Amino acid sequence: MKLYVIATLVLCFFYLDKSYGQSNHYWTRNYGSESMLLNGSVIGGVTDLGAVYYNPARLALTENPAFIISADVYELNSYRIEDAIGNRKDLKQSSFGGAPSLAAGTIDMKEKSRSTFAYAILLRYDNDFGFSYRDEVTRNVLPNVPGDELFEGELNVTNNLKDQWFGGSWAYKLKDNFSFGVSLFGSRTEGSKGNKFDMTALDQNKDITKYDYSRGYSFQSYGILAKFGAAYSTDHMDLGMTITAPRAHLFGKGSYNYQLYFAAPDDSGIEDIYTNDYQSDLDIQLKSPLSIGMGASYHLAENKVIHFSAEYFGKISTYNILEAAPHEMQSKPDSTIYFSLTDSRKSIANAGVGVEWFLSKKVSFYGGFSTDFNAAPENTVSFVTQESSASNISFDANFYHVAGGVLLKFKGAEFTLGATHTSGNTDFDKPVNFPTGDNPSDVTIANDGRMLWDRWQFIVSFSVPFLKDYVDKLEEKIF
Repeated sequence: MKLYVIATLVLCFFYLDKSYGQSNHYWTRNYGSESMLLNGSVIGGVTDLGAVYYNPARLALTENPAFIISADVYELNSYRIEDAIGNRKDLKQSSFGGAPSLAAGTIDMKEKSRSTFAYAILLRYDNDFGFSYRDEVTRNVLPNVPGDELFEGELNVTNNLKDQWFGGSWAYKLKDNFSFGVSLFGSRTEGSKGNKFDMTALDQNKDITKYDYSRGYSFQSYGILAKFGAAYSTDHMDLGMTITAPRAHLFGKGSYNYQLYFAAPDDSGIEDIYTNDYQSDLDIQLKSPLSIGMGASYHLAENKVIHFSAEYFGKISTYNILEAAPHEMQSKPDSTIYFSLTDSRKSIANAGVGVEWFLSKKVSFYGGFSTDFNAAPENTVSFVTQESSASNISFDANFYHVAGGVLLKFKGAEFTLGATHTSGNTDFDKPVNFPTGDNPSDVTIANDGRMLWDRWQFIVSFSVPFLKDYVDKLEEKIF
């Protein structure tokens, strides 16, 4: 259809397969004030309530457990697409806001109990990226209409993913230096993506061509997953191992919308189009990989500890997250539109290292580095290309995290200040010419653009066992 001549135009403004989305990165977020400053390299020696996530077995070896509210995180995200629309014009956007990472608590049910119970709420993913661009130019955008047209084009892109985990952990101290544990989480995942193209052209005959396209989807999934851990300690070393089971999808639904309205002058030779479709209650599926983690924390001296961790994430073969029912175009019933949203992951391994330096009993310094490799397979299909099958994966770059901060200990409370930095970049493909015939794929693609993502996290944490007295009184009543 010749309407694709106009549809392809918008890709010169934005070819957004590379939009922000990190479900294909597993080490992007860390939990617990100290664990964040060590960049999550604490599978073997985690000492804060990040153990609920990193290694539940460590809860049984943690001294003086009590109810604690963990770190508050403030994020500064910035995005830049270099030479996004030609002529060395960049697109830029930034955002700043709070990003609470973990609220957790532990209760030692008996003074001599070998069991420790914990509960936690954490934000596994929280990606919210929206972009819009508008431009007005005078050029020949309609190949079948002579002369230049006054053309206005606007693009709006949304890309959201939020995954919240809530659950509990149980750890059992088999020996004074050996324990095992399990965390069971419920997962509530919400995702949506949408593209809207709005284009208008005024030709030399004062005739108007109008193109309005919109496609989007959303889904909500509830599932469960479990993490199993073991921990072993010696005088100079802490060792840990974890196994995280794949996410089991329990229930959830998705929705899909499609709109395409196109009107052109009679002498343009382009057929008018009117079609829309809205679907809800679509069956969905959502998966996560099996992962195996190992870590060690070595005490170099009384005031220095170095942490190592690594985690392997398995492969996920291609599957459909949701599939829309085929629908016909109202203005052309013999044309049918299809859409399915797919997902897949390749196997990867991440590693990290962190260092603690205890300047005194009240002051400690932390630093860390970790990898966060991209699990997206090669040749994923962009949602923005209007293909009948598209991938849910977006930002295919490798990330690297660095962190540093200080922990101040006072009587009955701990105060943490620190920062983490993450950056990544990926190729940005864009067309550099327009098709001149009926073949919408007759476009030269240039791979000379770059999309860059930059994130700063600022950590301000208060750890206060302010409910310890209440818990003690409750224990007296129970036991």
